Amino acid sequence: MRMRKEIPLVNLVLKNAKFWNGNSFEPRGEIRLDAQNGFVAGSNKFETKEIDCKGALVMPALFGLGLDFMEPLRDDVYTFADGFDAMHRGGFYGGLYESAANPIDDADTLSAMNHRLDSQASNRFDIKFLGAFSKGFGSDSLAEMVELADGEDSERGGVVGFGDGNAAIPHSRFLRLAMEYGKMTGKRFFFQPMDKTLRKSGCVHEGAYSDMLGMKGIPRIAETIAAYTVLETARFLNVPVHFKQVTCGETLELVRNARKQGMDVTCDVNLYHLLLDDSCLELLDSAYHMLPPIRSAEDRDALWAGIVDGTVDAVSVNHTPVLRQDTEVNFEDSVPGALSLEIALPAIWKELSARVGEARAVDLLSTAPAKLVGASVAFDESANKVANLVVLDPNKPHKVVEADFAGHVCNSPLLGKELPSSIVGSYISGVWTEG
Repeated sequence: MRMRKEIPLVNLVLKNAKFWNGNSFEPRGEIRLDAQNGFVAGSNKFETKEIDCKGALVMPALFGLGLDFMEPLRDDVYTFADGFDAMHRGGFYGGLYESAANPIDDADTLSAMNHRLDSQASNRFDIKFLGAFSKGFGSDSLAEMVELADGEDSERGGVVGFGDGNAAIPHSRFLRLAMEYGKMTGKRFFFQPMDKTLRKSGCVHEGAYSDMLGMKGIPRIAETIAAYTVLETARFLNVPVHFKQVTCGETLELVRNARKQGMDVTCDVNLYHLLLDDSCLELLDSAYHMLPPIRSAEDRDALWAGIVDGTVDAVSVNHTPVLRQDTEVNFEDSVPGALSLEIALPAIWKELSARVGEARAVDLLSTAPAKLVGASVAFDESANKVANLVVLDPNKPHKVVEADFAGHVCNSPLLGKELPSSIVGSYISGVWTEG
């Protein structure tokens, strides 16, 4: 792994940049940032670093939905330190954390996770936790949702909502019980809609390519039936919900209709579901093994339409590390998941901004996901506080190599591919990391 050059607590001077002023990018000859006080004249307390941006874009750092750093149960795969390194590399100042391997289902677990974060100097990042609504992401007993929401023993406060660990939707009675109990907290429920029996052992989209290759498919109705069940339960109990990683237009239509009826429902779309379609299965490369699966070109077009018309609230990253030995096997035997933090912005920016404009693109990647979970904004030029930003050269291609990724894993379908843009560097809580 190639280590990135990191300069902690440095006053930064960015020259010849296009700066995001809240509405558009405007040329600026110089932008001065103080490591502790944001957009003010640099002091002499820390070293001053000058960067010639050569016309690159200086924009708010990103907020990631779907972070899983595996530690402590699977720290042989990945650690918090690896995850924070990845966030620096990719220009993320915060994120919503939910680990499938480490459910936060009681107050002691939340306290332990907060302590683990604090020990990793994570005060640099605005990390929010999703609590589990069931013990161990199962469907046998409810988690301590009221205690998790209160977070009385944590300086960070309680969880911002309750999630499913990306497991299949539980049976309807348990779903109702969970929502009834969780309603007392006023928190949002986060679901990756997937019907367990319809998914069964499927690993790819059920369609022409799965039929051609003889692979077990997951039909769209595995998502839509689960989403409908969640929406009907949430409507009955008046509980706010969020759908993670929506993959097809039918689910987006359910969201649209629910909103017309006054429901509080939000949703996100995964970066890779916007960039890929199931024709990639022809390569039989396990790097494309993700859950929920990459769907058809028609589904991808429907997701982009949902981005354009505002149905989709945010673009998620769903950063899921997988060991090399768990990917270098037959597709159907591989462990699903993909890294994304380090390459998300240069991979998606050009097409996203072309389709919806720069302002909406910044909102989808930074402001909207942060607002969804009550996190702070990346920066406010009018306020004297730490500024978090990322510098992107939108016209400099970058070929993705293993050294781009933190830790000792590199599971990404974009490995070896050329991205249309490059990250010059990020400035997170006074720490400058070169791209």
